[in-house]
Amino acid sequence: MRRWFLPAAVGGVVAWTVLVTPLSIAIGEYFAYYDPQSDPERLQYHRDLAAHVYTAGHWAGQLVAALAGAWLVVRAGGYHRAVVLHAALTGGLLALVTGTVAVAAGAGRMLEHGYPSVAPDPTMLTEPAVLGCLVASLVCFPLWALLGAAIAGLTRRRPLLVVVATVLCQPATVLLTVGLAAPPSSHPLAVSLIASDGRAALAMPAILLLWTAALTAAATAANRRRR
Repeated sequence: MRRWFLPAAVGGVVAWTVLVTPLSIAIGEYFAYYDPQSDPERLQYHRDLAAHVYTAGHWAGQLVAALAGAWLVVRAGGYHRAVVLHAALTGGLLALVTGTVAVAAGAGRMLEHGYPSVAPDPTMLTEPAVLGCLVASLVCFPLWALLGAAIAGLTRRRPLLVVVATVLCQPATVLLTVGLAAPPSSHPLAVSLIASDGRAALAMPAILLLWTAALTAAATAANRRRR
């Protein structure tokens, strides 16, 4: 497996995040509060839009994080503690890079779209619901990296293909084809729920954490048996 794979993938995610910001605005406008009339409704619309704009590129970034975790295991020739730690750090770094680029690309756009005149902070970067959505999505990056590493630890043949299939076959992704055709966020369904109810932000990383813990335990056990 080529050494340039991971740097090229990270560079691709950064470029995609910048390019997909206008698409995130379009999809955010579609999912945002329907037909706002009053100022509180316009504020909710602007908040919903911000949740999509600031998670631009996250879906693709999480896919790359999962692939990176698998790639590190394959490159190391086995699943062990140091590789698992490296995968988690790589996922966290990818989250930091993607999140920073998405915010930098989207902050100015929030001043041009939606209803910035009704918001105390037109960028919405201080809005708790938006921050909750952003943090919940960023937490998923290292979790996906750990999940990808665990899949590679369990799968002998074509682990990267298995990882891609795992990410694409999430039930919400299968139901919402927009997640495949134009992934602007951690997932459009998740963002639409999170923007309306901050508590929903916990659902996505919580579910992913359970799967990660289960597969990590399975991969660790399988690695011990092989030894």
